[in-house]
Amino acid sequence: MKKILVPVDGSEISLKAADQAVELAKKFGSEVTFISVVERVVPFYGIGIGAPNISEVEVETEIEKSKLTCYDGLLDFLIEKYKDSGLVLKSKTLQGIIDEEIEDFAKDGQFDLIVMGRKGLSVARRFFAGSTTRKIVDAGPCSVLIVKE
Repeated sequence: MKKILVPVDGSEISLKAADQAVELAKKFGSEVTFISVVERVVPFYGIGIGAPNISEVEVETEIEKSKLTCYDGLLDFLIEKYKDSGLVLKSKTLQGIIDEEIEDFAKDGQFDLIVMGRKGLSVARRFFAGSTTRKIVDAGPCSVLIVKE
């Protein structure tokens, strides 16, 4: 097992998954890559309401930029936390549909294992669209280790 991918969203369980991935990587001498995905949400403005005005688009752009900054900070924190582990550590913030970005990144990077928490931050998204973890287990390109609370 040479490469481990760890999707993190800042939730307690994703940070626990990061801890477990690093411990596992130490045993196998694996490289660990932490990723976060800022979900691009296509806004729904309703039928007949028309296109968004410029200020609405600017607000959404600023929100995405803020999320990117937060996730970059989270990944920097994780790299700093585990820097003395003796492992090769990498990080990347992505934008897009969360499960698709994780799947594509894992496939393109030829990862051997994905370590992730059972649930993330978004309860509403899980209710309406199903859990990201479930989607990765079903469609991911490699084995998935699920960390429970």
